[in-house]
Amino acid sequence: MSRDQVIVQLPVTETTNFDALLRIEETLIQAFEQRNPFAEVDGHDIGQGRFNIFIKPTGTWGPVLERVHASLKLRGALNTAMVVKQLKKSGEFVVVWPEKFNGTFEL
Repeated sequence: MSRDQVIVQLPVTETTNFDALLRIEETLIQAFEQRNPFAEVDGHDIGQGRFNIFIKPTGTWGPVLERVHASLKLRGALNTAMVVKQLKKSGEFVVVWPEKFNGTFEL
């Protein structure tokens, strides 16, 4: 990994609507294309019951995390999403949403 990234992780179950997951990703893409060049959405992957969207910040974390939070809220996905910072220097994952997360993040 060459730089920091934000990972938005959403659960995948037997009843998951994959079109809804792709709409969330598209909302994030649009959020960073429209006058907000704070980051770029770098794709997604699906596996192990998880849908991960990868976002590469171009500057500081704050504006990126604010835009991610607003986009997830807009799509009604905030209650099921996990938002994680991955630090390039250590590779460490830091969960920033939900705020009081008390578990282990798995990619």
